[in-house]
Amino acid sequence: MNDNESTRTRLILEAAHSAWERMAPLRSRRSRYCRFTYGDQWGDLTRDRLNRPLTEEEDALRSGCKPLTNNLIRRMVKAVVGRFRMERAENPASTREADPDGLNHLDELDARTLEEFLISGMAIHRVRRERRPSGQGVWADNIPPDRFFVNAFSDSRGCDIELAGSLHDMSLAEVLMRFAGGSPSRAAAIKKLYGAVSQVSGLVTPSSPRDESFFHAKDGRCRVIEVWTLESRERLRCHDPLTATFCHLPLQASGSLRKLNAARRKARLPLVDSRWEVASVWRGRFLSPDGSILDSFDSPLADGSLPYAIKMYPLVGGEVHSLVEDVIGQQKYVNRLITLMDHIMGVSAKGALLFPVECKPGKEPWEKYTNLWATPGSVIPYHPYDGAEPHQVSSPAADIGAREMLQTQIQLFEDISGVSSALMGKSVSGAVGAQRYESEMRNSAISILDLMKTFADFTAHRDRLMSMA
Repeated sequence: MNDNESTRTRLILEAAHSAWERMAPLRSRRSRYCRFTYGDQWGDLTRDRLNRPLTEEEDALRSGCKPLTNNLIRRMVKAVVGRFRMERAENPASTREADPDGLNHLDELDARTLEEFLISGMAIHRVRRERRPSGQGVWADNIPPDRFFVNAFSDSRGCDIELAGSLHDMSLAEVLMRFAGGSPSRAAAIKKLYGAVSQVSGLVTPSSPRDESFFHAKDGRCRVIEVWTLESRERLRCHDPLTATFCHLPLQASGSLRKLNAARRKARLPLVDSRWEVASVWRGRFLSPDGSILDSFDSPLADGSLPYAIKMYPLVGGEVHSLVEDVIGQQKYVNRLITLMDHIMGVSAKGALLFPVECKPGKEPWEKYTNLWATPGSVIPYHPYDGAEPHQVSSPAADIGAREMLQTQIQLFEDISGVSSALMGKSVSGAVGAQRYESEMRNSAISILDLMKTFADFTAHRDRLMSMA
């Protein structure tokens, strides 16, 4: 690799790292939304009266409350994914057309990608043709957003993407299989490269299990950085009238083209027409963490496009906002109300037993009568004394309107998310007619129609890439 190419590769790696760092807020928000979706909803940081940081769970426990969770977000996500599954089951032809061999199990892949899309607002697939243990064919891989990077773009179709890529953690055996090219010397160079990296800079050693790193691999594996850049290239656009075909050749092939036309001129055959042009080409590179090129090639797709299907929602002003993000406020308030109601019922006086001291027989311990009182059907012996006997004093828990507030928040949750009871398939009262129920179903579907159509556009783009691979 000459100095110019080395410098260019270093600049590309720096640009990729910059794109990765720019997406740090997206990764942080995605991590929070995943926590809320899967039940960890008291982990947000707050501050106590002395302005010391602590989690909301710790704050609730210090206040004497037991943090409770009613996970409405998970129910909402499952309802939307279930609706998607039902629509796919009613129209299986689309899946068979995109994946006729069934190698990718697109129904399952798309369901999990949709779940990610609802949580983070991002869906990314990488398309490639290769041989795997499951067979030879075109593969679509779901790329987690915490391993993906892309330049800042604002076009919802991705027309202004100029750099994209993803991070891979591979075993040394897989690195050799993919990049040695059957050359023992090349394999030895790769072994030396990653051996030196692991000893000098620790770039193969595990990073923190919770924090993804750009340069560091996990579990002692080798970090490989895949970077795709949109590049301008001078080339010759050729038309062969003899075969009626078009092709593109590098400028260095102009001498061979002149020789070919000279031979055709002697044979009185049509000449190959060529013209100079500047074209945009997607170039892919697999890099080691120190910037060494493991492999590089132009896009293998028929139209030379980027082999990633990328969809971020809604991308208004270049911003990403997911469905889960819209309802986190209501979810937190529902949890607080349930915890408050439980706390009120727990501290309210109820079922207190007044036991006159004179009625206690002998030297029996008070714990015995406490246990007897808590046991259904038990018998409490006592000696009557001047008409006194044990009796219970109870008072109802205070009603401060928490139940009504809870119902209001749950209704707001459904209104904001658009995932209503009708969309979740809940049973309705017999007083609700079939026509009204169908109307509620249609209205609920309309509220998430934009989200589902955006995801359908993503899968259609992915299917088009698969057809060209």
